Amino acid sequence: MIYELNHVGGRVQDLEASLSFYGGLGAEVVDRLFMPGPRVNRVHIQLATGLVELLHHEEPDPQATYGLNHIGFMTDDLDGDYARLMDLGYAELSSPRVAGSGQGRLAFLSDPNGVRVELLQRSEEFRVAPITTGPVLGFTHVAVAAPDAEAAAEFYGTHLGMERIADDTFRLGADTVKLVPPPAATIAHLAFTTETPTPDTQDPDGTPVTFHAA
Repeated sequence: MIYELNHVGGRVQDLEASLSFYGGLGAEVVDRLFMPGPRVNRVHIQLATGLVELLHHEEPDPQATYGLNHIGFMTDDLDGDYARLMDLGYAELSSPRVAGSGQGRLAFLSDPNGVRVELLQRSEEFRVAPITTGPVLGFTHVAVAAPDAEAAAEFYGTHLGMERIADDTFRLGADTVKLVPPPAATIAHLAFTTETPTPDTQDPDGTPVTFHAA
């Protein structure tokens, strides 16, 4: 069963710049790991309840694209949930395998609008109590592009088991996904709640970050 919206993640060009940006919002590092095979630094940071996974490859790749590019969900039955979603016709990106970190197993598929979705099964838990030491009071949502909103609602609501809390918003665990119309990148933006009005911005790799005053 898929039971938690775990994180939003992607490849970053400058790890220290990303850590500085999110740290300025009050994020704290809750996990840091170096994977020697692919030479990748994996860092999980947390703002309020939201986990962001930063992946930094030490070997330069001129063909690489950067920025947040997937959302990850926890499951207690990776093989069963993956097979079920494949049987429903969703696109396979990477079948279940041992994670490069050695921490559990993972798989990737595409939602109906091309958003990359990761399924994870592992015993490690990186999320800690809500972190609100900076200007961010809450993680409002991760917005994903949904040109076909009806198909996206069926995917997230019916097939991933998220609770529909508004016409375009779904929750599973502590955090939410919001469906947004085009034009938008597959990960359209991250949204946070702050105590006072704060100008919208973007992270060092170009992912928009929006703020809503409490």
